[in-house]
Amino acid sequence: MGQSFLDEEFNYTSEQKEKILQLRKLVENNVTLKIGTEDALLSKFLNYATWQVERAYKAIIHYYDFKYKHPDWVAQRSVEYYRDHFYSTLSKFVMPKPDKFGRAVVIFKTVDAFDRYPNYIHDIVQMDDLIFESMMMLPQVQKYGVTVIYDLAGTTKNFLRKVSPTIARLINEKNNILPLTTRVVHLIQKGFIMNATSSLVMPFMSKELKEKIFSHDGKNFDKLRNMVGYDCLPAQYGGNPDNVFDVDFIYNHMLKHSEYLLKIQSYRKSIN
Repeated sequence: MGQSFLDEEFNYTSEQKEKILQLRKLVENNVTLKIGTEDALLSKFLNYATWQVERAYKAIIHYYDFKYKHPDWVAQRSVEYYRDHFYSTLSKFVMPKPDKFGRAVVIFKTVDAFDRYPNYIHDIVQMDDLIFESMMMLPQVQKYGVTVIYDLAGTTKNFLRKVSPTIARLINEKNNILPLTTRVVHLIQKGFIMNATSSLVMPFMSKELKEKIFSHDGKNFDKLRNMVGYDCLPAQYGGNPDNVFDVDFIYNHMLKHSEYLLKIQSYRKSIN
């Protein structure tokens, strides 16, 4: 088996190294930004900004402005803290193979776990942030972005009641500041409840993101397979029969980088 995209290392060109240095100087000269300037963090924003230094700098400002205003909407706990959540809900996965465009395939399933976790919406936000931060550490993801599949089959009326318009607005506000080069979203939904879930969130989405959202009825996966590829999809969604949902793949990746994921939680904007 070949090297996993999780193990790929950065290999910057001379021009990219120079732009990382330029961005580092801008960040270090901003007294309100209390953040690290490691290459992987800066290149995350530079890739997002198509390697335009000023644009990347503005993206950093916007990201930490959001974190300052909404600290509960970024991860605040360790990977280990959420181990039970990951393994009891079995609702968050990353597939071992990227899609046919090179994008990492992230799968989220709606699961009503409020009886076990009273603050489950908050927990979802925190776990998703850990996943995306761990993904954005990777050269493959910084370059190509992600394909996100939301399987809404587990949506309940109780789950819907927890997703207020305020939460829906903040979900989309955060979507707008995440430095992902490309994010394509596929919704697997059928029936009134599942449609109501997407209907609640869609009005707050930017036009750019709406254009990258595609719906599937949960019965025929030809469209999904054609858009994403066969080899990267789980068998349940029409992919390779050998492809299964394996929470170990993403959890072990996060655990491997848990020290760094905890470190960047301290990065912040300060007004003092």
